[in-house]
Amino acid sequence: MITSKEREIIRELAKQVKEVSQRPEMKTREELWYNHNELKTTDPVVAVFPEMSWREIITPESLQCECDEAREMEWFLRAKLFRANVINDDVPVHDIWEVRKIITDTGWDKLNPNHKNAAFANVSFRDNCLGDVPLAWRNDFNFDAGAKHFEPIIDEPDQLSRLGTPEVIYHEKETMEKLKLHQDVLGDILDVRLVGLKFLYIAMMETYSDFRGLEQVMYDIYEEPEMLHEAMAIMEEGYNGLLDQYLEQGLLTCNGNQAYSGSGGQTYTHEIPNDDSVCTDLKNFFGMTESQEFTMVGPEQHWEFVQKHEKKVADRFGLTAYGCCEPIEDKLQYIKQFDCLRRISVSPWADIQKCSDRMGKDYVYSWKPNPSYYLNNYMPDKTEFMEGYVKNMLNVTKDKNCVEIVLKDTHTCQNDPMRFNAWVKDVRRWIEETR
Repeated sequence: MITSKEREIIRELAKQVKEVSQRPEMKTREELWYNHNELKTTDPVVAVFPEMSWREIITPESLQCECDEAREMEWFLRAKLFRANVINDDVPVHDIWEVRKIITDTGWDKLNPNHKNAAFANVSFRDNCLGDVPLAWRNDFNFDAGAKHFEPIIDEPDQLSRLGTPEVIYHEKETMEKLKLHQDVLGDILDVRLVGLKFLYIAMMETYSDFRGLEQVMYDIYEEPEMLHEAMAIMEEGYNGLLDQYLEQGLLTCNGNQAYSGSGGQTYTHEIPNDDSVCTDLKNFFGMTESQEFTMVGPEQHWEFVQKHEKKVADRFGLTAYGCCEPIEDKLQYIKQFDCLRRISVSPWADIQKCSDRMGKDYVYSWKPNPSYYLNNYMPDKTEFMEGYVKNMLNVTKDKNCVEIVLKDTHTCQNDPMRFNAWVKDVRRWIEETR
């Protein structure tokens, strides 16, 4: 139970969030995203998503509240203030406080519904303003970045039958209890809203590789192609089944306003509803697909085994993003066949010139600078390398592409959170100098 002291702490932070949300630049940034996502401007947009670095920014030890419910609210309020006051990038901070519907599912493994077979086992939460965040507010939080033992469970083609569409479960009672609590504590300060999922991550090959093993999948391309085709057909059917269940149970929220987009970015657009209404038609949703596990696979095979299945799911959305960490310049001929494609990830390993030439102003050019360069080759008093690196991309894409610069995958900031602020200031200066 939240104590009166905890309530006081939370409410004071909420008042500060309300105050920063009223700054004129928040509205300006919102309009920038609308124009950017609607391909009306080539002015670069800057977004920083610290991801696992959040545990070093708002540390568990820094929280004043004690119970998990209060610590969660305190953590998110402090993180939003850090974004607005310190990072100070182009991601707006609003006075909207989202309470997300509590949703689980039974998993893909019909024989073991509780089976978890992911190589990176840390549980995280994706916030529409902050991006991926670790559960650092929990009293039992423990960041374990070590290697994980992997044991595949699909060894033979006949074992594919154990994979099937997960059953979606909406925990309405627990959701309503949480909503009531947040309305009671914050409702007279912030706009408390109940929302469903505003971000969907369609990752067929990642899901299947968690059960088959990625190395074996590579062999399957030429040793067991029919098995791989069957597996991807199961994934396609499964993801379509998940989407159908989300729609039937009213668990999606139209995301034409602030929501995390693709592998970095925001979804602001007038082309789909932006009023946080319940989504009853996927044409009113900004989706995302990726298959970075096939980075080293040629374009034709990537299309044959994965992307043609992804397309059938992605084409259900009104708009969609494609890609994560995979270089995509030689696969754009297939990616561009997706009917509603709007945002394409240009990863640190992509050829920025080829991507620029082949994408033009038809898509959002979502450039991800290499996070290791940020960690190892940049300091506020050591900017020469980063300046050349960023300016090279800016010069290549100048007036040719709708560019966003998205710093993410920083799993540590080396306990120096203020460096995010310096980096954003430098990037904005370099943008001005190349425009």
